[in-house]
Amino acid sequence: MTVALTDIVPQTREVETSHGTIALRGLGLRHIADLFLRFPELRKFFAANAPAVDVAVLLAEAPDAIAAIIAEAAGQPEAAERIAEAFSPDDAAACLLAIQELTMPAPFFERLGALLGNSAASGRPNGKAADMSSPPPPSS
Repeated sequence: MTVALTDIVPQTREVETSHGTIALRGLGLRHIADLFLRFPELRKFFAANAPAVDVAVLLAEAPDAIAAIIAEAAGQPEAAERIAEAFSPDDAAACLLAIQELTMPAPFFERLGALLGNSAASGRPNGKAADMSSPPPPSS
């Protein structure tokens, strides 16, 4: 069936949270680009050969990034601050799972891998976490 591009409507899903039911949609290209610009540490998870993730910066950005993702998917970007303050980790995880499934359905990572010439696309982001291990003990 042929679809006119102007008739495309994002798929939505209702998610139960401790605050009630929230209708979410997948994020579009502009939403994703905006989030990557606003949260550069987050972007590193999706870039091949990305520099090491700065864990301290990631921890500082994570609540606002997660809240911004959920607010955008709900069509209420102005609610990001409230989400960051009020949502439990469980509420956020439920919403993020639905958003991921709507934004990047199953064949996404395989198609992305093919586009990038990587037939072994694993479906996992490529950024590297900074080495948080202790240095080796001094040798005697």
